[in-house]
Amino acid sequence: MSASIRHTVEQALAGLAPPGLSAGCRHILAGDEQYILPAESASMATREPGARAATGAGRHIAHELLRRLGCVNPAILRGRSGSPIWPAGIVGSIAHDDTIAVAVVARSGALRSVGVDIEPALPLPDDLRAMVAAPKDRLGDLDPKLGGRILFAVKEAAYKASFPLDGRVLGFEDIAIDFEKGEAVTSPGRRLAVRFATSQCILALAYAAVER
Repeated sequence: MSASIRHTVEQALAGLAPPGLSAGCRHILAGDEQYILPAESASMATREPGARAATGAGRHIAHELLRRLGCVNPAILRGRSGSPIWPAGIVGSIAHDDTIAVAVVARSGALRSVGVDIEPALPLPDDLRAMVAAPKDRLGDLDPKLGGRILFAVKEAAYKASFPLDGRVLGFEDIAIDFEKGEAVTSPGRRLAVRFATSQCILALAYAAVER
C-alpha cells in the first residue's frame, strides 16, 4: 500500500469512527502470518498461506491498537463461531479484502459492540445484489453503481456488531438498512448505527452505543 493510499484509508476510517474508537489499516504482505501469536494460532484451523497472511495483517493492526489501550496480553483468539474473542473490557472488529486489512477497537465503556468491513470499490454482481437487498432496506440516494457493494459491506459490518450482543446467525434478509437514518435493524430487533465511506475502497462501520 502506498503511503498516500494508506493515508486515504486511515482518514476515511477516522471520519467514520465515533468517540472512543481507534482504527488502523495495513497492506497485506507475504509473511504477515508471522504476526499471529502462538495462542491465536492454536485457536485457528489450518488455512492456506494467503488467508493466514491476511489474518496476520489484521491481527498485527489490532495488537498495536490494543497495546495503546494498555492491554498487556493482546492475543485475540478465534471462538467456535469463528468470531474473534477480544480481551476483557474491549470490543473490536477486523476485516480485510484481497490487499488491505483494517481493525477497530474500543473500550467496552465507550461502545457496546462494533463491526467493520472493507470491500473493493467495484459494482456488486447483479445476482449477489439480489441476495443482499431486502424489502425493508431504505437506500436513499445511494450511488447506483456502487450501491450494491456498499449495502453488502454495511450489512457485513452490522452482522459483526450484532453477533457479540445477540449470538444470532443472520442472513442478509435479517438486516434492514436505512441509509437516511444511518441505522441497521436486525430481525431480533437490535438497532445499530451504521456509516460508510468510499475512497480507494468501501469501508463500512456499525456499532452499538453504550446506553447512558
